Amino acid sequence: MSLRLLSCILCFCLFASSSKAQNFLGVSPSPYGGTQSLYLNPAFAADSKYGFYLNIGAGNAHLNNDYFRYQAPYSLLGLVLKRVPDEYRLSDGAVLFRPEYLGETGNGKAKSATAWTDLRGPSLLVRLGEGAAIGLTTRLRATAQINNASEALLSVVRAGLEDQRFYNLPNRDNQFTVNTNTYAELGLTLAGAIIRNDDQQLSIGVTVKRLQGITAGFFKNNGLSYRVLADSVQSGEYYLQVDELTAELGYTTYLQDRGRSVTLRQLFDGNNPGRGWGADIGISYQLKSVDNPDTYALRLGVALTDVGAIRYRDDRYVRQYSIDAANKRFESTDFNEVSGSEEIADVITNRLGLTEANNTGRFTSGLPTALSINADIAIGNGFYLTGTLLQDVRPKDAIAIRQPSLVSVTPRLETSALGVAIPLTLINNSFVAGASIRIGPVFLGTDNLFGMIGSNSNKLRPRGADIYAGLAIASLHRKP
Repeated sequence: MSLRLLSCILCFCLFASSSKAQNFLGVSPSPYGGTQSLYLNPAFAADSKYGFYLNIGAGNAHLNNDYFRYQAPYSLLGLVLKRVPDEYRLSDGAVLFRPEYLGETGNGKAKSATAWTDLRGPSLLVRLGEGAAIGLTTRLRATAQINNASEALLSVVRAGLEDQRFYNLPNRDNQFTVNTNTYAELGLTLAGAIIRNDDQQLSIGVTVKRLQGITAGFFKNNGLSYRVLADSVQSGEYYLQVDELTAELGYTTYLQDRGRSVTLRQLFDGNNPGRGWGADIGISYQLKSVDNPDTYALRLGVALTDVGAIRYRDDRYVRQYSIDAANKRFESTDFNEVSGSEEIADVITNRLGLTEANNTGRFTSGLPTALSINADIAIGNGFYLTGTLLQDVRPKDAIAIRQPSLVSVTPRLETSALGVAIPLTLINNSFVAGASIRIGPVFLGTDNLFGMIGSNSNKLRPRGADIYAGLAIASLHRKP
């Protein structure tokens, strides 16, 4: 695989996404969301329409960014389902992906992006009489994110070192950060109403999370000066000349050791290099319907989610370096044979000449702490209008995964048997529209429909994509 093709794939699949996986915007604001609603606001457990909800499994994959537009002649959905026309395949059957399939939208400002998967394992929510509930959740989260990156650097990554536009142009890059984190999560939620009558209900909820860090990494650039140069010895070869670099680098090698894989079993694996605690806390206020006190005319929710961090402190698997380097060279072939963030970090470490003597062996990676605000208005005849704000509260240079801020308005048709929602969201300076359907407790949806079907052929050219689905067993809450 050429460096150019590798760079294109990494740009869109690694440096893409949007928010850190507590979205599910077509399902999570609903009182029929079950355990999916707890990630938006743990107080919503006390508002659940289900007396019993068992999540068998749910998952989400999400891509978005504010720089690259996907403009291949085939959609991302076709790429995932391997339904790319033969005219866009190589002789060995591999899909052809050209640099121009990622269009740049430059405005001179620093860029941010995220990619994640969120797998929600067996989880249980049970109502305890009127106005109280308990939940137990399991989850596996994997995220890669870049923040505050310059357009000049991303252009080099997109086009590869062979693009003559970048030859011998000195670049003093801005202070960007790259963060990755993969961890398992076991959560306990308690929620209850502190005020409850026929007119209103005020509930509070708390989720405490035990975290098992599986693999993580970060690169915090404090100053980078670089050039792309032609190799004077090997004709047609090019390299990245790093003139100066001041940075912090940390990563784990746990997955490389013995070829381990990522599963929910890591919740109980004592060899994990990371440990931590997290918490969500929220409140919910309902103004009851005049016609039916079992439903609300208005529900308001405010929560602070993902407070906490994971500490990686295992001498066997954890590396952390302070970098002050000059005159370092990266060849165009350095990354051709690597896979995964741990192997990429090893290449960087070797090229920079870092040794075990420079390794402090520990770092802390923060959770994507965010302010969650939600308003749900009953319009009538089963129709609702939901407004959601997720606001990142982490500093832009933090060693942490961040929740990219978003504002969403979601019209919903809601009954116990059927739910249909159309999330309309502004995120990363881009408007996206989604759609979801729920039949009982089973759901399928996307927060970015155009991202799944968009391509250069239909001129949609999305900046990301999103899909989620879930399977559960549930029974409605009945009054005594």
